[in-house]
Amino acid sequence: MTSPRPRRVLHVVDRITGGVPVAVRTYIAHSPPDVEHVVTSPFVDGAPAAVWRADDGAAATFLDWDVRTPAHAATALHRLLRRTDADVVHAHSSFPGAFARLVRSRSGPRLVYTPHCFGFARTDISRPARLAYRRVERLLAGRTDVLAACGPGEAATARALGSRVGTVTVIPNVASLVPLPSPGDRRPGPLRVGMMGRWSPQKDPAYFAATVDRLRQEIGTVDATWIGGPPDDTAAGIEITGWLDGPDVGSALASLDVYLHTAAWEGFPIALLDAHAAGLPILARRIAALPCLPAPLTIEDGLIDLVGAVRTDDVDAWRARTVAAWDHYLDGNTVDAQRAALGRVWAPTVDLWPRR
Repeated sequence: MTSPRPRRVLHVVDRITGGVPVAVRTYIAHSPPDVEHVVTSPFVDGAPAAVWRADDGAAATFLDWDVRTPAHAATALHRLLRRTDADVVHAHSSFPGAFARLVRSRSGPRLVYTPHCFGFARTDISRPARLAYRRVERLLAGRTDVLAACGPGEAATARALGSRVGTVTVIPNVASLVPLPSPGDRRPGPLRVGMMGRWSPQKDPAYFAATVDRLRQEIGTVDATWIGGPPDDTAAGIEITGWLDGPDVGSALASLDVYLHTAAWEGFPIALLDAHAAGLPILARRIAALPCLPAPLTIEDGLIDLVGAVRTDDVDAWRARTVAAWDHYLDGNTVDAQRAALGRVWAPTVDLWPRR
């Protein structure tokens, strides 16, 4: 008698760089046993994007998704659904979420949707465009079996959109880096601050530059590094590293004294989790993705504490308090918690809130 095949999850991804593919890699790496993964995403030069070449034991089959036009994307995804015979379709981000919910039949595989930040949260598009994104999400909410938010802020937004009771849960994001040794006492020299991500409106390099300027006005020389890219000629006084591989990302973070997360919108930032894994004190912009963030951990209110610590040569004590506060705030963003959430979402019978 042959044993049943593992449950098959088809991940639908339209991005080949950035936080979404990194998040999907962690899902696969931390998958419960007996789950088989297929990833469909646009190929580059005939092969999966480099970010999918897992070196951490994450195993998946990779299929090209033709997204040249919306019509191509819908047709190709319909064919992929039939070809893969998936038990679960897990769509990642807004456009895959829309296409998957439109082309999947009501009797088809379970549809799990993780927005990784709703499109209407963007502040770099017009108000009519944001309203259109919001309306589409409302219309498609009824075609979503499970909305698996990547953080509590995203889950609250999903519920406010009118998602059905019992369909919203959270798969917590986790760091993409293994925890690094504590950096120890602060090294002598100028304060070293940094941010990580694409040099783009979402990560808001202008806000980062303004924060650095404020620090320089208050305490003098500050070394500022943007970990990511692409380079921008307008980044006066900021070193931009360009895109780095995992080990180099860890080294770049380890060179900092403070991490400043300045993004204007997020689902739940993996870059912030990586900075926490590097043992860095973090000040983050107050955004919906980080609900109930204590004031001392925000850039808006916490920067004055950092300035005071530098002026009184008390940065090490400030760092210890700040790291401990982030330990508490992020205590649910663990591999075990992510694996348990994935197990519930992908299981044959969904039980989003099991009894304890």
